Amino acid sequence: MKTYTLNWDTYKQLARTAVAEGAVLLKNEQATLPLQHGTTVSVFGRSQFNYYKSGTGSGGMVNVSHVTSPLEALQATEGIQLNDSLLKTYETWVEANPFDQGVGWAGEPWSQPEVAVTDELVREAAAQSDVALIFIGRTAGEDRDNTADPGSYLLTDIEQALIERVSKAFTKTAVVLNVGNIIEMDWAHQPSAILYAWQGGLEGGTGLVDVLTGAVTPSGKLTDTIAKSIEDYPSTKNFGHADKGIYQEDIYVGYRYFETFAKDAVLYPFGFGLSYTAFTTDVATADEQDGVITVTVDVTNTGAVDGKEVVQLYVEKPQGMLGNPARSLVAFDKTDTLVPGERTTLTLSVPVTRQASFSRPAHTSFTSGPTCARHDRCSRMKWHPNNLSRRSARTWPRSLRSTGSNRSSASMAIWSSTCRRRSERSMSRRATSPNVRSRATTPVTTASH
Repeated sequence: MKTYTLNWDTYKQLARTAVAEGAVLLKNEQATLPLQHGTTVSVFGRSQFNYYKSGTGSGGMVNVSHVTSPLEALQATEGIQLNDSLLKTYETWVEANPFDQGVGWAGEPWSQPEVAVTDELVREAAAQSDVALIFIGRTAGEDRDNTADPGSYLLTDIEQALIERVSKAFTKTAVVLNVGNIIEMDWAHQPSAILYAWQGGLEGGTGLVDVLTGAVTPSGKLTDTIAKSIEDYPSTKNFGHADKGIYQEDIYVGYRYFETFAKDAVLYPFGFGLSYTAFTTDVATADEQDGVITVTVDVTNTGAVDGKEVVQLYVEKPQGMLGNPARSLVAFDKTDTLVPGERTTLTLSVPVTRQASFSRPAHTSFTSGPTCARHDRCSRMKWHPNNLSRRSARTWPRSLRSTGSNRSSASMAIWSSTCRRRSERSMSRRATSPNVRSRATTPVTTASH
């Protein structure tokens, strides 16, 4: 039998890279991040010690010999000085309030008790430091999903007060979210920087600190829409039933709903993520051959540091008889690391069939959405977030079609969330062909793409 020797160091490095490249920078005012060499940092939040490597359930039961915490990684970083006085305060408190692992399967609580900081403690820390880091930690998982409660999806009163007091006392405050999913963000206007660090496994601390110190420039993008309130999600009122599941959103799941019906409810859009550098994107070529549309996009690093960029290709399908979302993601790619001034070309390919819309003659009785054999009215309900199904093909209302669109042909848009410049290039094809344009937006955190 062949013997295979596992190179553990190789896998640790891969895990560390995944953490850094998956981190999503949502806000970075006053150049709060990266932390500069020689900076003194005050670190708040017990997740600096008790880092969540994963959620609970089967995945959470994967055991490793050691998980590197953010605190350990910061202490090992040359040129970063921690506020020792504040650190000792936390060490004493955490020793007296040990981590609660819960009892039994899915017994671990969503979060742990947090230090209730005083104004005096925060003022003293601000007088001794240049930057504040606030760690917020959450877990959830199999048999213990999130709920819209403090300590789970919502912040606790102590956490709210922590962010408010520290953000007021420090010129630069970065909130780092050690979470497995997005959480309520009604506090986002207070700190000068926000980083979703997620749950990074055994190398979570080292990968995170690579981003905090600028060893790696963040290039992650949101895989969810962050709305202004949990009530803005159409799935909220149907979540958590013990004996039934109602998929009220129909085809308008996630960002498709917000792009089509509720752009004003978006705080941070799907696909958004900032960088420490800047990029421009230009559509170089766009054509169709053998039923496949191929778009080449030139990406240039116009900033001052190395970085990677993600380019996303969206399609606006013809509305057809049943309607479609205003925008659907059909392709994306990430560049390799680009040094300042370097340019690369990405190629995105999409089958024409990905732009198809289902359409039936108006006299048919086909419906999309849940139907009921006993109640014909169930199949004729007007689709809206407050109802349970879409209307039949023959009665689909124009008012509910994609915002500002009654298209009979598809269009495509290239989007890069960290670009500074807008450029457009169209492609000449038959009347039913897509119009391709490069759409680059200034990275303002309140803008929906």
